[in-house]
Amino acid sequence: MNTTLEIGQQVYDFEVEKFIESSDYNNTESYLVFNKDGNKGILKLYKNNNDNEIPFEKQVCSMIEEGMPLPQLLDSGIISINKKKYHYTIVEYINGKWLYEFIMREKYNTWEEAVVIIVEVLKALKHLHSIGDGIIYNNINTTTIEIQEQNESTKVYLTNTEYLSHRINGKTPFDVNKLNNWFRAPETFKGMYDEQTDIFSVGALLYTMIEGKEPWNIDKLYFCRRISKPELKRLRMEKNDVVKDMQLSEAQKKILNKMLALDYDNRYKNVDEVLNDIQNGCVMTKENKPSKTTKEKKKKNSKSDEKHNENVKTEVKHKGRGFDDVAGLNDVKQMLYKNIMFVMQNKEKAIKYKLKLPNGVLFYGPPGCGKTFMAEKFAEESKLNFIMIKGSDIGSMYIHGTQGKIAEVFEKAAENAPTVICFDELEGMVPDRSKMISEHYGNEVNEFLSQLNNCSERGIFVIGTTNRPEKIDPAILRTGRIDKMIYIPLPDMEARKELFKIHLKGRYYNDSIDFDELATKSEGYVASDICYMVNSAALEAAIADVPISQDLMLKNIRETRYSLSNDEIANYECMQKKIEQKNYRNERRRIGFIK
Repeated sequence: MNTTLEIGQQVYDFEVEKFIESSDYNNTESYLVFNKDGNKGILKLYKNNNDNEIPFEKQVCSMIEEGMPLPQLLDSGIISINKKKYHYTIVEYINGKWLYEFIMREKYNTWEEAVVIIVEVLKALKHLHSIGDGIIYNNINTTTIEIQEQNESTKVYLTNTEYLSHRINGKTPFDVNKLNNWFRAPETFKGMYDEQTDIFSVGALLYTMIEGKEPWNIDKLYFCRRISKPELKRLRMEKNDVVKDMQLSEAQKKILNKMLALDYDNRYKNVDEVLNDIQNGCVMTKENKPSKTTKEKKKKNSKSDEKHNENVKTEVKHKGRGFDDVAGLNDVKQMLYKNIMFVMQNKEKAIKYKLKLPNGVLFYGPPGCGKTFMAEKFAEESKLNFIMIKGSDIGSMYIHGTQGKIAEVFEKAAENAPTVICFDELEGMVPDRSKMISEHYGNEVNEFLSQLNNCSERGIFVIGTTNRPEKIDPAILRTGRIDKMIYIPLPDMEARKELFKIHLKGRYYNDSIDFDELATKSEGYVASDICYMVNSAALEAAIADVPISQDLMLKNIRETRYSLSNDEIANYECMQKKIEQKNYRNERRRIGFIK
């Protein structure tokens, strides 16, 4: 078969390893590719689009957020082959197995086992449905969901994005004959596709996982059988209540019945409703919704319930590229490697030399320069559990209630040690006690001090972030509590150049972009300003349906106001000198920030 790309051909940072398949109806070719680091991806080449017409699937892939149960975009752009230009995307290669393989082995065949997978599928749908005016997946079945089982963890991915569309009521932009009829909602046979049709498909998926066959499939012909519309309609009419004889609780049957309702108006309206009922274990109706009296009782008892604070959530920051996502700040990275990660990763040497971990660090500096981001990336790099705490998470309407919540944060971290706790805007949680009016707030600072003392011995590392370090109680900042204070400055020339490359990567832009000029013209802007400039330019280009150009970028730089005035920048630099007792401006490069 003749293919557009050849084995070994280079597509920017990736090399073609093998041809996978071609699709006639949307005229695409798919290839397995890899880069110099050995990372694999799936390259899709769009053959029937010119460089001024961005394929819909490519647009959606660029808007999928990191961490979603969907393949992440690694690269996209336009490639010229034999004087003809083609759009392409490269998404991460998921090395897992299709869900139907697990179902055939009778795995995930109980409600509790299946729901773990279903919730991840619903999360992916919720994200798609929230993009723009709503993106509909349209093709949920056992061969579009991939499972990765590694040790004790299970990762779920909703793959195969070629059937994505906006809501449809009429002619479809894809070949409906390629869809699996067993998983299709009744209204799709009349050309209607929306959020509720996706939910119906998830209901059919949940049924299939538990029963080993699709709903209404009385012949047990598993997964791939195509059935005519009249036959499927007859089956559904004859056996409307398909979940009646399933070995489920009444609450579980109600949830599944509502997902599989043949009547469009009786089905769940959005993914949030489904997730809410699955988490509550029942369908919320007028009869079982909490009454006002019940709510008031719960409110009265909330003081005792604070011991079970739901705001303290632990994430495992294994996904992501860690410090590879941070441009610059090499001295900070080296300090974190040397003082913290080395000790954590070399337990035998730590015991032999009696090495002790520091308790924590404080990232301080101007707003918008990536302090909180650096904390998250440290957790990813070190593969530690991560807890993000904002002031609202530990606030309490009761005097001394916050003390209990502070204690709970550290208890939760110790239970899941080793853990990084990031206290965002630390000055609001531990203000200087000498400037307090009310005495009871000082007790909360005392509780924080008590928990912070030698917390590294419990496997806890604390990172604080602040724009106003002078407002933090001085007792917090001594060694044995917060051991180091690290200034995160405005991006310098090289950092700004890298930031523009990062934020333009994967977007539709032409060859006129001069990153050196963009970096020069953006002196004095913080990292978040640069992100805003690129997004504004991209929106203008999208409305005009043209590539992002140098002139458009320079226009947006000129029109973007500075987040910080010259006086504010000078104040932060003076603050740095005062805290560090020396002029770091001439000794340390001002670099860092988000990729």
